[in-house]
Amino acid sequence: MLRKKLKEILDKKPTGNVVAAVLVPIIESSDPKLVMIIRSKNLKRSAGQIAFPGGMIEDNEEPVDTALREAREELGICDATVLGYLKPKEVREYRIKLCPVVGIIKNDKFKPDNIEVSRVLVDSFKNVLKSRRVVDWGPCFECCGEIVWGASSRVLDELYLRIVKRYGSIDSFFEA
Repeated sequence: MLRKKLKEILDKKPTGNVVAAVLVPIIESSDPKLVMIIRSKNLKRSAGQIAFPGGMIEDNEEPVDTALREAREELGICDATVLGYLKPKEVREYRIKLCPVVGIIKNDKFKPDNIEVSRVLVDSFKNVLKSRRVVDWGPCFECCGEIVWGASSRVLDELYLRIVKRYGSIDSFFEA
């Protein structure tokens, strides 16, 4: 049911001119889980921030290829089923436009890359969406007690707004 509902609200193909892509991984279960990472503090960009696995597009990759490659490299995710796309978002401090790719994964057995990932966050997808708050700098969410802001929060906010527009509320979306 989750797959069907998400497919209804997601774009069928990526749009816009992007130079990076992220995977928005959701673990399929009776209580679906959202997976995010805390980026290592020694990275050049977005060090220590809450993010989705992702990175820069290489060679002639499509955004989906980049999102899946980065999820495999950063978390060892090899079984993602892509459901669709959200509108491009900008990492404003670096002027990097990224493509959010939403996918379902089957398990939570991760092999985080210690160089890029300091911590893996796995939280109830419903609870993360229901934690939405709009503050001075825009929407923010909470995942495993960590505040999600910036491009990651704008990705979540678009997902949140699409769900509410189609289903009326987050609770309605998660009802069977």
